[in-house]
Amino acid sequence: MRFETYKFQFKNHLDGMASVTIDLPKHIAKSKPSGLMTSTRRRLWDILDWMSLLYSSGAPVSNIAEAWPHAIRWAEEYGQFHADYHASPDADNYVTPHATLRDEEYWIVALRMVCFGILSGFGRDMPRVMAFLDYGNEDMGVRDGLIERLVAPFVANRGPPPNEATRHLPYRKLFKVFDASPGERPTLMATYLNEWYHASRREPYVDQHGEADVSFYGYWSWEAAATTVVLDIDDSSYRDMAFYPGDWVDYARSESAGPPSDTVHEPFAARETVPRAG
Repeated sequence: MRFETYKFQFKNHLDGMASVTIDLPKHIAKSKPSGLMTSTRRRLWDILDWMSLLYSSGAPVSNIAEAWPHAIRWAEEYGQFHADYHASPDADNYVTPHATLRDEEYWIVALRMVCFGILSGFGRDMPRVMAFLDYGNEDMGVRDGLIERLVAPFVANRGPPPNEATRHLPYRKLFKVFDASPGERPTLMATYLNEWYHASRREPYVDQHGEADVSFYGYWSWEAAATTVVLDIDDSSYRDMAFYPGDWVDYARSESAGPPSDTVHEPFAARETVPRAG
């Protein structure tokens, strides 16, 4: 990513989050349901992109993790406005998920919410994440096999995970890691990471680097990291491989118990960053 692009993206996302957060209370009484829904959805996407950008820029993972309480709270706020919109005449009795699981929103919203929550030490927030993701998807019988496996230790009574990954590649390949014995998992995860970028060729993050880098936030297999945490895999044999955010895994393992997720740290601390190669 070009430095100028980084500065633009950093400020653009931060300004977007601030604008919605500051202005929403002023205009909520007179705003249309569609406007409230759209603005709060954009804020959710902004903070997930911002967390990705911060990680690639080298921000300390402890600093990035401070954003999680905002992310889950803003997801729920968007979810409420989205549901309110569906109750309005504008929706024409048509309900859509807060985040779809069969198109690009799977990675943009659903997978990053699950992974960022787990990696930030807030696995206990997965019931809230799944309540958000179930909206609209559950009524259509849509569940993702990887997400269900990742949240299984934190969310009770969801039943056996499906054997289908709604986006298939690369995520379906991780099922082998879950099914394997503990001793086999490091080798299988190394294979997954080695094949990750090529297998991701239909995902929205592929080929975003270079001169047209306005949608590039670094290449990271968040799901490999979250799987490593959930299954407590010894990652010593693959922690230096490309695309693996190993230091966020270390943080998650050290933060199995953290502050309540409704504890918000204001403001985010400004700290020196060293870009990561992702």
